[in-house]
Amino acid sequence: MAADVHQEGLQFILEVAFSEEQSVPANFYIGLCTDASLAETASLGDQTEVSGTGYARQAVASTAVGFVSASTGTNDRKVTTVEVTFTAGGTWTGAKTAFLATTIDDTGVLIASEQLSATITLVDTGTLSFTMALTLAG
Repeated sequence: MAADVHQEGLQFILEVAFSEEQSVPANFYIGLCTDASLAETASLGDQTEVSGTGYARQAVASTAVGFVSASTGTNDRKVTTVEVTFTAGGTWTGAKTAFLATTIDDTGVLIASEQLSATITLVDTGTLSFTMALTLAG
């Protein structure tokens, strides 16, 4: 399943690609939130991030090392992040959605989000490995 791109994510992509109003960060970040879904107009401050000992957004390099690009059809492109692993240092609140952001905190842009197949609550030493895919249809 591919992630849903949010309005500010689309704006970011267009401004980086065409007008250089924004620049590509060294890293993007995958995070987890307790929201069942995020509205198309959502921003980073609109979501409720998972909390618990050891939780942190996971960095994905903004290079071919962090993202793999591939053709998925006649005019479609898909980029997939490398796999990141979240490891709990205690009990975390339940994660329902994963998201891709431009910063490690809420000062950046929410690019995309994807609902998880079930609520995931990690406990001490529990792990969750995750990749995120974005598809642009032509």
